[in-house]
Amino acid sequence: MNLRYKNSIQGLLPLLAIALMCGFLVSREGDVLFRAQELSLFLTTPQYFRELCIYPGGALSWLACLATTVFYSPWLAGVMLFVLWAFCAVMLVWLFDLKGWWRLLSLLLPVALLACLTETGYWLYYQKLPGHMMVPTLAVALALACCGIGLRLRKRWPLLAVAFLVLWGCIGYPLLGAWSFLGTALMMWPLKWERKQWPVRIALPIAIGLALIIIVPQVAYEHFYCQTARSQLYLAAMPTFAISEQDFPQYRLPYYAILLALALPMAYTLKPEKLLPKGWQALMVSGLLVLAALYRLSRVWYTDENFHREIRQSLAIEEQDWERVLRIAREPSSTMPTRVMVLNRNLALFKLGRAGSEVFHYREGDTRPNAPWLVRISQVNGKMLYYQYGLENFCYRWCIEQGIETGWNVDGLRLLVKTALLNREDAVARKYIELLKKTLFHRRWATHYEAFLDHPERIAEDPEMEAITHLMEGNDRLDSDHMQVELYLINSLATSSGTDPLRQELNLLCAMLSRDIPLFWARFFEYAPTHASQGIPRHYQEAAYLYGQLERQTVDTSHMPFDEEVRRSYADFMRFNDQCGAMTMEQKKRAFYPLFGKTFYYYYFLVRGLKTL
Repeated sequence: MNLRYKNSIQGLLPLLAIALMCGFLVSREGDVLFRAQELSLFLTTPQYFRELCIYPGGALSWLACLATTVFYSPWLAGVMLFVLWAFCAVMLVWLFDLKGWWRLLSLLLPVALLACLTETGYWLYYQKLPGHMMVPTLAVALALACCGIGLRLRKRWPLLAVAFLVLWGCIGYPLLGAWSFLGTALMMWPLKWERKQWPVRIALPIAIGLALIIIVPQVAYEHFYCQTARSQLYLAAMPTFAISEQDFPQYRLPYYAILLALALPMAYTLKPEKLLPKGWQALMVSGLLVLAALYRLSRVWYTDENFHREIRQSLAIEEQDWERVLRIAREPSSTMPTRVMVLNRNLALFKLGRAGSEVFHYREGDTRPNAPWLVRISQVNGKMLYYQYGLENFCYRWCIEQGIETGWNVDGLRLLVKTALLNREDAVARKYIELLKKTLFHRRWATHYEAFLDHPERIAEDPEMEAITHLMEGNDRLDSDHMQVELYLINSLATSSGTDPLRQELNLLCAMLSRDIPLFWARFFEYAPTHASQGIPRHYQEAAYLYGQLERQTVDTSHMPFDEEVRRSYADFMRFNDQCGAMTMEQKKRAFYPLFGKTFYYYYFLVRGLKTL
């Protein structure tokens, strides 16, 4: 093979592989990337920059938040990631003089950085570090860039390179936090281990670098960062994988992989030329290392079906595409749905006016989110549910609490604007609108809702907000939901009453789902007079007929005009139950579902023990 042609392949192959990685990431995780920028915030104001910089590594977080904002367009994000990862790979080849097929070692670093992105999962809702998804990529790119400057200086002016190392050690920590140690370590590493280079080119940089890593954080703590815990000085700007004092070290594995991906090219500089494999042997060794890295990436890549469906449903709800929410709920799956998915589905059915006739046509489930900690509905989509069901004070409360706990984000600010508009708190709405107008991609949204302040009649013209105003009757209280969003919604709405027909239907739906017979009758007799002319939906009839049979002395249902199909299905259900009398509850669930799984009877008798979080 022509040597020039061979060198081109060896140089371009890592770049082609990085391009494929970015394309695969965007095609598979585009919705997650878009959701990530909604759960982040970047403002184009000096004040925002200053607020981040009161902590070490604030400048890095600022850049990471800016980069995360680009996730608004997943394909643009793919281009950005390709440029950054390709830069890292090229810098590794140049810094450590990787030759031949050993250039494939430069792929290990982009794979590790990709793993930091794709292992996120439910940390999307819990991670407190601003811009956490882009911090590793930017930090490594900046560290390699600084190392490149140091290398250029070292080749011509060794003492000037030492001076640059000191400068970086002093200013790198405030800018990048603990990630600056990476740049310091890279500049400490001698690219040629020759005895004649001692001490200026080897011993002196190592001694100075180690001293800077130890001393600078302590000095910075005493004079600038006293609000940072001393125990966190050497972890500043690093993601914290801990919740309620419970630590999850397994999520740090991709970060350790970054160090390994840098250590291997650094070790290459120690190569004994005669013993180092070349040609096809080098291709085999480096190729096996890359394949091992890709295999490990596939193991940490968060591929939970329910997590991705929850995100897709959330995006569909934002667009008021209720049919898409239901299509996602109907997709075949090997696992039962989570409660978040069930609540999203029920919301879509209610918004479409089909809950009373279809709510039991979908699978019930309480699959626990695939995370080693307790993921709560309140953290994932509780704010949105409260907003859509007219409990605006609860929505506002959770937006504020989570903004303080995990940081302000676009999703929370948009809900704060809408709740303030619905509550006619114009000054509050304007404050959050002004913040959103200082973002890069949400200015148009903010400008659209700013018009509502001067023209409040537009609320009645907006399909989403107009529907919510019908549900706000009597919902101006604020007590405690004990972080049990679903139970609170069902109990509070089932025990309240209203005169608006839409509110009456929501109250009846929640009373039916609660299985509380007295509550159901109270809500049913409020609902029936105003809806009888339209026909009582199937599931409400099933509940009324069943309760009438169970408690005949309480309510006489003999005069109620039930559909014949309702009467027949109840008789068939009871007859089949007699035939299956010796079965266990689990056996009955499997036997009854094909025949009666879409009825209230099945839900009332056989759907038990659902766990809501």
